[in-house]
Amino acid sequence: MMAHLAQLGLLVAVPCTQGAGLLPLTMLPCAQNLPQCASSCGVDEFQALHEWLATSPTRAETIGQAHAECVHGGLDSLRSALEKQAFELIKDLGLSLLATSLDYVALCQHSEPRCGMLAREFEVVQALRARLDARLREMAKDYLPDTGLRSPILRVGHSVRSDLDSFLRDLPTLQMGLPAAEASARLAQTTGLKARMLAWHLGMHFWVRNLELPGRGAPVLILLDEYTSFEDMVLGVVGMMVRHGQPQLAMAEVGVRFEEWWAPSLLRSSAGLQYVGIVLPPDASLDSGASAQQNAFEQMRGEVQQSDLANRVALHYATSQDAANAFPDRSLDAAFLDLRGLDAAAAQQQMALWESKVKPAGVLAGRGFEPGSLEIVKAVCAQRFSTDLHLGVGGGFWWLVEPPEEE
Repeated sequence: MMAHLAQLGLLVAVPCTQGAGLLPLTMLPCAQNLPQCASSCGVDEFQALHEWLATSPTRAETIGQAHAECVHGGLDSLRSALEKQAFELIKDLGLSLLATSLDYVALCQHSEPRCGMLAREFEVVQALRARLDARLREMAKDYLPDTGLRSPILRVGHSVRSDLDSFLRDLPTLQMGLPAAEASARLAQTTGLKARMLAWHLGMHFWVRNLELPGRGAPVLILLDEYTSFEDMVLGVVGMMVRHGQPQLAMAEVGVRFEEWWAPSLLRSSAGLQYVGIVLPPDASLDSGASAQQNAFEQMRGEVQQSDLANRVALHYATSQDAANAFPDRSLDAAFLDLRGLDAAAAQQQMALWESKVKPAGVLAGRGFEPGSLEIVKAVCAQRFSTDLHLGVGGGFWWLVEPPEEE
């Protein structure tokens, strides 16, 4: 669904009169006829956006066994009044923004003069912003017994309010017609996405509170709800390093997977990044698939060499140890490890190996920290006991590398 919604950019190029036909003006305001307005517009992306917003979460995600038992056991702690109000508020806001977009689309489809009156037609966004602000002030008064809910809920609410403010600031510069409709639809999409990120954050919060780890203890877990995917986390971490004065970066990815290779988009958004990707051969005990994997690697490397990224990418087919041996200690600004499928000992060995290759204040990041991979969870926590560990959607994690004690 998210991939489909990303195609909203097509609205700029595709006339809204294609498809099912014109949206009748008699349906306005669309807030009272939202399903019919979405289907009558004639643009599939609006219909998809409506269906997606209508299925916005109403509670924290069920993450991990302890959380699942709490939900299915009938306990009401995960369905607090504050939580319920927050999700209802965000969902209503997203649907209201979509209705406003469709109202405007209908005016433009029928060549109504009001299509050119952006400030007037989007006055409702200012009203929605005021309503959101009032509700946030009410929620800020509630603290107990919603421990662990209040801060992320208010933070997401403030973030949505900031999005509304940004849209209202940009409104005078928007072109009338489809560009303005697209901007308001994206605002509705962003609101729905933040509801889903809040559900993930609260679900992870309940899970980590019940996480039992043997040994020396857990890290200081920092849940990051601004990342919408593992790829988004990588982009955010690299962007953070650039903003902090590191425009030229050397990065290695260990465990490149052909079907989900995220590096090209990252490289195109980060002009100063030099990237080394390590494709790991299959386990020596598993002969089948090795030849096919190496052939796929050669094809991938050939395509990169013919692309605009050729002078910034180096791809290698090697074991993790052999690849690490090629890098001097403290020579990388960042290393990203795909730990999925490893046992705890192997995962911890990989983290220790590649952390030694990263400069102090550089980043070691990876993938695999999630309830379904408890071996990885134990390994990461053992590596980072009593120190900060940042967590994102998709099992992503990262931390800033500290100098060795002897330094």
